[in-house]
Amino acid sequence: MRVIMQTVWMLFSAGLLSVWSLQACASVEIQSWQTSQGSKVMFVAAPELPMLDIEVVFDAGSARDGDQWGLASMTASLLGTKTPELNEEQISQQINALGAKMGGGVDRDMASYSMRTLTRESILKPALKLFSATLTEAQFDSQIFERERQRLLVGLRQQQKDPGALARNTFWEALYGDHPYAHPISGTPQSVAALKLDDLRAFYQRYFVSANATISIVGNVERKQAEVIAEQLLKGLPKGEKPPALPQPKALQKAEKRVIEFDSSQTYYRHGQIAVERGHPDYYALFLGNHLLGGSGFGSLLMEEVREKRGLVYSVGSGMAPLKVPGPWLAYLSTKNDSANEAAQVVNETLEAFMKRIDDTHFQAIKDNLIGGFPLRIDSNGKIIGYLSMIGFYGLPLDYLKQFPKIIASLSKEQVLQAWKKHIHPDKMVTVMVGQPK
Repeated sequence: MRVIMQTVWMLFSAGLLSVWSLQACASVEIQSWQTSQGSKVMFVAAPELPMLDIEVVFDAGSARDGDQWGLASMTASLLGTKTPELNEEQISQQINALGAKMGGGVDRDMASYSMRTLTRESILKPALKLFSATLTEAQFDSQIFERERQRLLVGLRQQQKDPGALARNTFWEALYGDHPYAHPISGTPQSVAALKLDDLRAFYQRYFVSANATISIVGNVERKQAEVIAEQLLKGLPKGEKPPALPQPKALQKAEKRVIEFDSSQTYYRHGQIAVERGHPDYYALFLGNHLLGGSGFGSLLMEEVREKRGLVYSVGSGMAPLKVPGPWLAYLSTKNDSANEAAQVVNETLEAFMKRIDDTHFQAIKDNLIGGFPLRIDSNGKIIGYLSMIGFYGLPLDYLKQFPKIIASLSKEQVLQAWKKHIHPDKMVTVMVGQPK
């Protein structure tokens, strides 16, 4: 009787979590429009707190580096360091005086620059002015450039002594070959050392233009105020145009394995292939399957098989990384050199077994975990704005946050297996091992 009651309570709790998830997602109403300069705007009104989050993303990630690896990363690192009227110290002092936060970053697809501030008029107005100036009137100072380059070079040289970083970079290079995704986001010591200040200026002028921008706004402002903010924010940038589409990567025709000898007590392992792009209709089924296989921590099959049953690793997992064009699926772990090959074999066996049969109970538990936990993915303005930028940049539907848990709830294990068999090919994977596997 006690077991029955526990089961009923678990199902009832899962039902409550699902309802809560759907209600939470329904409360995030996304609005979108274009500025007169051609920037896409994504907006969510959030009047609960007197705060405003803004993020501007450009199609200016490392995939736009060309042969000058690290160019996008270096360009973004100098944003916010100087304007025609303010030097680096003055900008920092103003940010601190306003109690605001500003910063940026780069990945393979995009460069981003963001701000968080209070919406009190005496703070909001100067904060918006400063944010706009650092973004649209960026000055590239030679001394700051050299300082940041030397800082980056130190980090890149340290990466060469890091087997985990070496495994990660080798995996992308082996998987993508001559595609723009293949090289490291921050470049290499050789490529960064060759960069010139004029290269950064040219990159900024080409890619940091209004037509290539997506502006995301979340906070305590109304639609009309958000329209004014978006219109004024990038007014100092030329309209420009979007860059051409990235080439499609070539799928692997056969398995490839790279073993790199490295003086380390651990072997670092990456194993995967090119999967799907962001927005692909099969992504939901692939994501749900990956959550079961290796994306849910201690609830995943890889953790159960590789760690819990055999004690071969401390941590193991897998992930989907959809991008502008098809991104990778990969499994990853690190383990003692003596157990590296055994751990790799268990990963392969677990993947193959998963693609043949999915257990009903485990499948339902993972679905409930995803649906019930989805509100935690959007429980703050900071998290919501990340989704807004993703939805806007990749052209996903405005009801994405509402539909995601509904689609996950509707998927059957047969649909998941069908998607995995269509896109994932265990016999055509890149395997990278860095260390001294026995």
